[in-house]
Amino acid sequence: MKHLMIKLMTLVSLFASVALPSVVAQADQAKIVSITNPNFSNGIQIGDLLNRTIVIEVDAPYQISKMALPMKGEVKNGIELADISASAKEKNSKNIIAITLRYQVFTSAAKPVVMQLPEVLFAFTGGAKALSISVPVWRFWFSPLVAEGLSNAKENLQPQFAPSLINIKAHYARFWLSLALFMLGLIGLIYINADKRWLPFMNGEFAQAHRNLKKLVGKDAGEKQAWIYLHQAFNKLHGENLFAHDLELFLANNAKFTILRTEILHFFEQSNASLFASQSQSGMHSIKALIALSKRLRDCERGV
Repeated sequence: MKHLMIKLMTLVSLFASVALPSVVAQADQAKIVSITNPNFSNGIQIGDLLNRTIVIEVDAPYQISKMALPMKGEVKNGIELADISASAKEKNSKNIIAITLRYQVFTSAAKPVVMQLPEVLFAFTGGAKALSISVPVWRFWFSPLVAEGLSNAKENLQPQFAPSLINIKAHYARFWLSLALFMLGLIGLIYINADKRWLPFMNGEFAQAHRNLKKLVGKDAGEKQAWIYLHQAFNKLHGENLFAHDLELFLANNAKFTILRTEILHFFEQSNASLFASQSQSGMHSIKALIALSKRLRDCERGV
């Protein structure tokens, strides 16, 4: 029996000597950078959540061992680990590991008592030797919901008051103003860009011509009709047939088209060449050019 005890003591001392270098090594290779504890350490009651964040720096290639992390839902002395998360990033051959622990208090006491978030041991893997680091406990004062020795709770009940109402008239005014601005903006976008006759004042002569020209795309022998559509629009707006020598009078009576003076003059020159001199361009190319011109005329017609 005596010999057996001597052998056991020898083995214990041997294991202690082997483990000692690991403890020394972890002081050099792993350290706690920061610990962020809850903001308040008193007045904490049942159901309160307490967050704790630990940032650890460890030599690469060491990583946090997720198998060694505390289990979500475990309870120690009335403190439940409600949630846990860990993230890591590498910086200057070091792994920076951030661990967030969320605890919830589930205990009861008749008077204030000191409680503590438990000590946590984090283990690291991936290196030549096993490393671990310990995070110390954090103490706080737990306050009961009901004072000790309360003889009759009913006599100590406090009346409840309905919360005061918030004046939302100003919010209603802002809402209707915003809605009105939105509707005006929407109508403006439709007025500027829509090809369809959404509103009565959108069906001008050049708007009609633009819609008719777009229907000619892909059709054979539509070039002549395309020129006619635009001439019809000019004629209706002028009140009679409009010829090239009448353009100055037309522009004087319709000043909003003055900005397109050069394009209109070029249109009449090209139409004369196409309709009367048989010097037409490629049909589809001509129709696309006329569609672009009709859109610009429509925009002038709408004042945009």
